[in-house]
This record gives sequence, structure tokens and C-alpha cells, in this order.
Amino acid sequence: MNSGGSIICSHCKGNMVSLLKTKDHNRKISEKEFVYLQCGSCGLISISEKPHDLGKYYSNEYYQIPSLGKLIKIAQAERFKIEMVKKFKTSGSLLEIGPAFGVFAYQAKESGFKVDTIEMDKRCCEYLRDVVGVNAVLSDVPQKAVGPMKQHDVIAMWHVLEHLIDPWECLTALTGNLSPGGILLIATPNPEAFQFKVMGAQWPHIDAPRHLNLIPREVLTGFLEKSGLELTMFTMDDFGARSWNRFGWQRYLMNRFSGKWMQRIFFVMGLLLSFPMEIVDRKGFNGCAYTAIYRKKAGM
Repeated sequence: MNSGGSIICSHCKGNMVSLLKTKDHNRKISEKEFVYLQCGSCGLISISEKPHDLGKYYSNEYYQIPSLGKLIKIAQAERFKIEMVKKFKTSGSLLEIGPAFGVFAYQAKESGFKVDTIEMDKRCCEYLRDVVGVNAVLSDVPQKAVGPMKQHDVIAMWHVLEHLIDPWECLTALTGNLSPGGILLIATPNPEAFQFKVMGAQWPHIDAPRHLNLIPREVLTGFLEKSGLELTMFTMDDFGARSWNRFGWQRYLMNRFSGKWMQRIFFVMGLLLSFPMEIVDRKGFNGCAYTAIYRKKAGM
């Protein structure tokens, strides 16, 4: 907040203006309204005030820890993640921020990477260590947790950046930890999405209040370029991004009902609706999410 009382952008220091009010439509943990602001200069969208009780919006159901057998099946179904990384790096040390119960961490370990993780959920950390078999650091402030760690050749954040209170401080710390020639992978919601334009405050990928910031692709790339990273891959059409498009339509319809059976019906209806809407969702920069890979320049 500046001296005049207005709220300034955490990225470019421009003025933030009110964009929308919304609730926790996805999980319905409370009926509290949350205000989101948008920077008039760079387009960053941020929650106006982080709830003091944010932890309650990450209930145990948020992390449904599977058996090892189920984890392996999920990892096989999401092979696109590790295959995307292996186009740029096939071995070395890898750090995942916010792995939850470790689908990608498991893939990386099985592919021969030495894997570290930073995770804020205690049960997930225990599972990562005891079942997945990777190093797990318990922390909800990754920029501090990464400080004492050795450099990594790969750092991955699959839909984590939007949950961070200070994404810029975290990105700066991760950039410092990344070895020269190393890659940083980030997947995050796209605030320029077609669905957002149509659904407004009801768009499921706002996911209030868990998503604290929605970062435009050009803002993220510009920030990282100033830190010595260059964009080497960008897509809104990978397997994961397409699944988030489907999720948007499904959850948008499901959120209108509280009954389990009605939600199941509209889950199917949302899936059916997503097929014709692919024509729009997969055009240009309309997708609900983007995935970008940045490489650290040599000598940085």
C-alpha cells in the first residue's frame, strides 16, 4: 500500500484496482467473500488480503494420499510431465516445489534424477520420504527452505506459483539455486483465459482463496529474463493444460450444486461441453493454464 492509501502491485508497483469478488466455490469451506485486484499496468491479479486462517482452506481432503500402486498408475497416466523435462535434461539433481504426494517426484526418481522436494503438508512429506523415497523438506516458505540446498539442474513447480504469498521472492531464490544451464519449469493458471472472460468470478481456476496470484505469461517471462533466464519452451496445449480446460467447464457446472448426485451429473455434462469448446480453449492464448520452461544462461 502506498502513502495515498491505494494498493500497489507487488511486481511493477503500479496501482491495483478492484476486479471481482468471489467465494470458495470449489470446496465451499466457508461463505466468506474474497476481493481480487488487478494491476492497471502489468495485469497481475492478486487477492486483496490473504486470509489469516488460510490453512483451513487446505483440509486433509485437499491431499488425498494414495497407495503406492495408485501413485504408480497416476504417474504412468501423467508421463507427459517427465517427458517434457527430459527434452532438456535427462539426468542430474531435481527439486520440486509443492509436490503434494509426489507424482512428478516419483517419475523423476524413476528416470534417474536425484530428487529433493519442498512441501508444506506434513503427511505428504512423510509419504514422500517413506513411500516415494525422495528427500522432503517441510516448509510453506520455499524461498527460505531452498537457501541451504545445493544447486539443482532442474526445478519444477506444477501449479504451485499461484499459491505463494510472494512469488517474486520465491522465483529469485530458485533462480539463485539453479545451476548454469539448468531449467526452471512452471505450470500455472492463465489469467488471459477465454473461460475467465466468460465465467468471471465463477471461474474455477480463481480457486479463492488458495490462489493468491494469477500471473500473466508475459509478466512471468519478463521477470525471469531480468534474472538471467531465457524462455525455451511455452505451451498451452500439453496434456495437463488440456485437462485443466476440461476441469474449468466441469467444475463451473458442478459448483452450482451441493448434492453429490447432481454434481456427478454435471461433471459428465461439463465433460461433454468441453469437447466442442476445445475449438476455442485451444486457440491462441485462450487456455486455462500454461506451462513454460526457462533455461539459466551460462555464467549467471
